[in-house]
Amino acid sequence: MRITSLFAGALCLSFAAASTAHSSDILGACADDISQYCSAVEAGHGRIAACLYAHELVVSDSCDIATAEMSDILDTMFATIRVTYEQCGADIENHCSDVSAGGGRVLACLAGNASELTDGCAALVSAVPSPAE
Repeated sequence: MRITSLFAGALCLSFAAASTAHSSDILGACADDISQYCSAVEAGHGRIAACLYAHELVVSDSCDIATAEMSDILDTMFATIRVTYEQCGADIENHCSDVSAGGGRVLACLAGNASELTDGCAALVSAVPSPAE
């Protein structure tokens, strides 16, 4: 079981609400730009975002601001995943290696073993909201 994929799934949950809200902000702020520059692009797998990026010099100010905000969210998410992996990688291997990824199960496993976690990992796990919250 790959630790990186476990963390990507577990920690992305904590950013899901924010990124979903900002995704709709981008769609609203960029609707005219998408129509003008990206109408022939099939949605999915980041293709619209790539199209907007390719046209970054001509998109509207509102679209530019919305995509910059989403970029900041993604940068923070990946930095958080990296730091959390550094802090909790050994704890996942030691306490949760038999847990299937998805649905917050790894995070729940770590939380269930809170008293046995390293200090750094325990602090991070306590700061991440559970998927049920």
